Amino acid sequence: MKIEKKKRKTIPSSQREKKRYLLLEVLPEKISEKDFYFGLWIELLSFFGSKGLAEIKPKLVLYKDNKVILKCKRGKETELIAGMAFVRKIRNKKVILVPLTTSGSIKKIKNEFNL
Repeated sequence: MKIEKKKRKTIPSSQREKKRYLLLEVLPEKISEKDFYFGLWIELLSFFGSKGLAEIKPKLVLYKDNKVILKCKRGKETELIAGMAFVRKIRNKKVILVPLTTSGSIKKIKNEFNL
């Protein structure tokens, strides 16, 4: 008896969820990537709640120097930016999150800001 592996069917690109990428600048403190990720997640969870955060689907894509690229669901980027305005402390360090741009691709952000 031969065991066959089944290939997973990929979802066509027309049926996948669209996403947006946000470029943020973290001022003025240096924070490690791990601290930023968990601190931001806790702050957004307290603001949006678990249901709201699940709808936005934020994910950390890139953390380089004090620049951050976050991925979220299309149409929810304005809510995510609004939630960022209420983030004042991450892991007991005062921070300001400045949204720089929003894009549909990471490539455009990386080329524009030399990341």
